[in-house]
Amino acid sequence: MIQESPTTSGERRFPGERRMSMKKAVKCTDCAAPLCYLNVFDHAPAFCPSTRYGEEIGEVSRKLVEGELAEVARVSSVVEGVNYCRKTRVEEIIDFARRLGLKRLGVAFCVGLRREAAVFADILESQGFEVLAACCKLGGISKEYFGVQDGEKINPGTYEGACNPAAQALVLEREGSQLNILLGLCVGHDSIFIATTRVLTTVLATKDRVTGHCPLQPIYLADSYYGKIKAAGG
Repeated sequence: MIQESPTTSGERRFPGERRMSMKKAVKCTDCAAPLCYLNVFDHAPAFCPSTRYGEEIGEVSRKLVEGELAEVARVSSVVEGVNYCRKTRVEEIIDFARRLGLKRLGVAFCVGLRREAAVFADILESQGFEVLAACCKLGGISKEYFGVQDGEKINPGTYEGACNPAAQALVLEREGSQLNILLGLCVGHDSIFIATTRVLTTVLATKDRVTGHCPLQPIYLADSYYGKIKAAGG
């Protein structure tokens, strides 16, 4: 349970409730130190969201620990703590589902990663889960249906089926998925899935065809081989 902290005046206050800062765009990447991690805000920068939105953060946090996602919030931190630098993401997803008592897992995958999806499904089943799997092209709808022009296709002049993440979300929900796991959905398609699903969702891997689905690679090499990524219009 989140604890309240006494102020110098003796007033009881939620730890995140601080005085409003001068208005400046929130940008935690410019913070010199993880003040929020230490719960020390005496020298917080003007753009610090913890000081600017203290009351709202306190309220949404209270709603979280008192609402239907309270156990998810607790288990998420437990999984982080007990598995830190010990288990892979695949293992952490398994642990997360087990601790929540979930049995029926839905995998929403990209058709280009169907082999990886099959291996992942086998792993989940070997751990005692019932697995549902929905391919991104289900429904067989063409890209033209969504307004894509022929010249905007991967291979112009041919039929190309469109990804349909909203349909993936619908099918997995209707089939009774208790936890959806995204595997390699395209940029934007993952956004649609997350925006339309009503089922608890996590991500195993994201799509990056150039780096073998390791999207942080250009970040690690942004000052060398991938320097072009920081160039204007790059």
